[in-house]
Amino acid sequence: MSDLTDILQKNQVFKSLSPAEIETLAGSLKTRSLAAGQVLFNLGDPGEEMILVREGKIAIYMPDAGRPEAGQALRIFKPGEILGEMALIDRLPRSASARAESDSTIATLGLDDFRSLLASEPEVAMSVMSGLSSRIRYTTDFIGEIRQWVKRLAEGNYEAIQAPGDVQDTSLSALAADFVRMAGQVRAREEKLKQEVAELRIQIDDKRRKEQVNEITQSDYYINLKEKLRAMREDDD
Repeated sequence: MSDLTDILQKNQVFKSLSPAEIETLAGSLKTRSLAAGQVLFNLGDPGEEMILVREGKIAIYMPDAGRPEAGQALRIFKPGEILGEMALIDRLPRSASARAESDSTIATLGLDDFRSLLASEPEVAMSVMSGLSSRIRYTTDFIGEIRQWVKRLAEGNYEAIQAPGDVQDTSLSALAADFVRMAGQVRAREEKLKQEVAELRIQIDDKRRKEQVNEITQSDYYINLKEKLRAMREDDD
């Protein structure tokens, strides 16, 4: 038994397949290697294959502007996990990019073979749909939490911004931690700005007082009054 056959047997999507069917499926997969940092597919690319991680780690991420290979990982796929199947079902372009987080080996199943598998194995089709539903539900819940964080951040309620304790995926945990750190940085900048504004206000008030004093001491009324006081002192003397 090859390691690829073993990986397929342990994956919940293919649990309904017989050993012979697993062997046939393994023979349909094409294996290739990726270097750490290498992009597997880009946001907007057509989805032409389902990907099984054989070795290493594959990250799904939103690319930074002008740097298609860079971006915060949204999810990390480890050996035995599959990705990319959604684009094969809805036939829409890739909704995110994927790259190798470390030197990795993947096995891919082409569109025609994937559709043939779903058509001939209803249990596999149900497992695929179940996995997609769970992923969508989890992502939706996390997005809902992000919306609440944004609202609290806009309100200045920094104490209420905390990473949820039930985030299981390490990449989403990192994203949550980044958001919490960002909230802390915004708060620190806000406090610093308030301090700078207060100092500036003191400087402005001090300058204004000096200008008012100069305005008074340079006025004709003040000069005449000063001359009269000097004359009165001289008369007294």
